[in-house]
Amino acid sequence: MDGVTKIRGFLRLLGDFLAYIWRLVASLYNAVWGFLAVRVPIFRALVARHVRNPSTVIIDIAICILTVYFAFGVTGYVLVYPQRAETRFAEALSIVYPLPAARVNSSFIWTHRFLERLRFLNTFTAQAPKDLKIKPPTNRELRTRILEGLVENQVIYLEARKRGVKVTKKELQAAVDKQGKSSEIKAKVRKLYGMSLAQFQQVIAEELLREKVKDAVLSKLRVRHILLLDLTTADEVRSLLKSGKSFKALANKYSQDSNTAKSGGDLGYWRKGELTSQISPGFEKAVFALKVKTISQPVQSQYGFHIIQVTEQIGTNKQTYPEWYAATIKGYKIKKYLRI
Repeated sequence: MDGVTKIRGFLRLLGDFLAYIWRLVASLYNAVWGFLAVRVPIFRALVARHVRNPSTVIIDIAICILTVYFAFGVTGYVLVYPQRAETRFAEALSIVYPLPAARVNSSFIWTHRFLERLRFLNTFTAQAPKDLKIKPPTNRELRTRILEGLVENQVIYLEARKRGVKVTKKELQAAVDKQGKSSEIKAKVRKLYGMSLAQFQQVIAEELLREKVKDAVLSKLRVRHILLLDLTTADEVRSLLKSGKSFKALANKYSQDSNTAKSGGDLGYWRKGELTSQISPGFEKAVFALKVKTISQPVQSQYGFHIIQVTEQIGTNKQTYPEWYAATIKGYKIKKYLRI
C-alpha cells in the first residue's frame, strides 16, 4: 500500500505542477495577446477566435511554427542552390533542413557537410603566404574538389560496408594520438582550418577507412633494394646476389641508402602508384614487373642504380588506387544537386 500511496502522491504533485504551468501560460497569453489585440486588428480577431474556441490556440501556434519553418527552409534553399552562398548562416540553415549536395545510390550527402568542408579549406587557403609561386585554387576548383571528395568518401564507406571493413575507436584514437597532445591538436586545427577536434577526428576516420579499403582491394608488394652510385658496382653486386650471397648482408655492406642499409634494404609494403612519387616511375615499373624473390637488373633513378627484390606479395590486384576507384564508381548511381 505504501508504494501505491507514493505513486498517488507523485501523480497529485505532477497534476498540481502541470496546472500551475497551464495557468502561467494562460496568463502570459492573456497579457501578450491582450496588449496586441488593442493595437493590431488582426490580433484582435485572433483573440476573439480563441475566446470562442480555445482549441484554435494550439492550431494557430502550429501554423505559426510551420510558417516560420517553411520560410527559413525556402531561404536556405535559395541561399544554397541558386545563390551558392557560403556563409555561416547558410551552413546553419543546411544543418536544420535536409538539403542534399549529392546522392550515391540511395545514400545522401548533405549540404551542411559540403559547406563545412568548404569553410575548412577556405580558412586554410586564406592563411597561405601571398608570395607563393603556386597559384591558389579558384572557388570553383575548391567546390569541385570538395564535392568529389565527399562522393568518394561515400563510395569508400559503401565499399567498406560490403567487405565488413571498419575503423575501431582504438585505431582512431591511436591515429589521433600520433598527431600530438589533444590540447595541442585542438588549438592547431582550430587555427589552421577553423574545425573542432571532433571534426578533425571525422577527417582522420575517413582517411583510415580509405586506407583499410585499399588494403582490402589492392595488392601490396614488400620491396627491398641496394642502392649503388655507379653501374659497374651495381653489376658486381647483382652477380654476387645471383651466386647466392645474402641480399641483407650485401645491402648492409654496399647500399648507399643510409635509411635502409642496416635493415637489409627493406623499403616496406607498397601499392602500385605509390613508388612513382617516392622514388621514380622507372623504379616502380621495375618493382611491379618482378616476380617474388627474383633479382632485378640495375634500375637507374635520380639517386643512382638500384638492385631490387620483391620479397612478398599480398593480393593479386595490381591496379593503382585511381584506376580501381574509376572502375568502381561506374557501378554506382551518382546524382549531384549543387551548382559548382
